[in-house]
Amino acid sequence: MSFTLDPATIILAVVALVLGLILGTALTGGARRRAAVLSERLDALGRERDTLLADRDRLAIEIKAREAQIRPLADEVDKLRRDFARSRAGQDNVVAPAGLADARAIDANDLRQLKGVGPKFADRLAAAGITRIDQIAGWSQADIEVIDSQMGDFRGRIAADRLVEQAQLLTEGRVTEYETRFGKLAG
Repeated sequence: MSFTLDPATIILAVVALVLGLILGTALTGGARRRAAVLSERLDALGRERDTLLADRDRLAIEIKAREAQIRPLADEVDKLRRDFARSRAGQDNVVAPAGLADARAIDANDLRQLKGVGPKFADRLAAAGITRIDQIAGWSQADIEVIDSQMGDFRGRIAADRLVEQAQLLTEGRVTEYETRFGKLAG
């Protein structure tokens, strides 16, 4: 069997080769341009992410500094309120201003005083054996993970609502600091 090349076949093959090269270059050139644009965008997003992370870190440091400034002032306010309530306790004819004595008392058995804990969440905590605020105040990170795994629909709320921090402030009697960070204490 002999093979002969027809000039028309050769011309057709050369034309197809040239068209293939032209189309391939056009297609890969566009893809290269898109890849370069996407690479530039990715770099810009990386720089923006780094800037935002630096801002977040800076703000976290500022928050800690502000909290350090608040703590002594809040402790002093709480001490003054306790002293005022004690000085007025023996005097029946003097009425303490509203909100200073009884309304600021903490019921250690009422978990709903913690911001973010409603009746259903309180019931879920009670089912896990958590019935007192001071129990929550003593939790370690390991305790949080164990209890959180039992919370079902409320999973993640312990950390999100900062329940341990709230409980610590309330059990230490730092009501003013609590209200500064989390809002008015339900009375």
